[in-house]
Amino acid sequence: MKKIIPFLLISCIWFIGCGDDDSSGNLIGTWVATSILVSDCQDGNRNGANDVSCDEVSCYRLALNGDDTYSFQRGLGTDNGTWDVGDFLRLCMTEEGETSCEQFAVQFSGISMILIADSTSAGCVSTYFFNPETQADTIQ
Repeated sequence: MKKIIPFLLISCIWFIGCGDDDSSGNLIGTWVATSILVSDCQDGNRNGANDVSCDEVSCYRLALNGDDTYSFQRGLGTDNGTWDVGDFLRLCMTEEGETSCEQFAVQFSGISMILIADSTSAGCVSTYFFNPETQADTIQ
């Protein structure tokens, strides 16, 4: 029995230490949207799917930096702020002393990252499909 106690103690420590890893490491990098799906809108005319790509003027690009800052270019505009991840990915920005945050459920499919935002104010669910940025996505 005495021989088994150290084994059990080491096993318990190993299981505790092998809990969920910090998933933020999987998110760090620059992501370029390939498509956006808008669904479940109160006004059904707003539902739809669009393939998106970057050009000289417009892009859907999300850069999540290791220092917890982000840049989210959506078409012609760009939001900058801080991010964190727990049950959801939160993107927060401060303007004129007011902090506002968006919350996204995160899923992965192969190399792709899927962000899902349930916007009750807009009455829609927006789903962004991203791939890691490649050299071809970078506009010179």
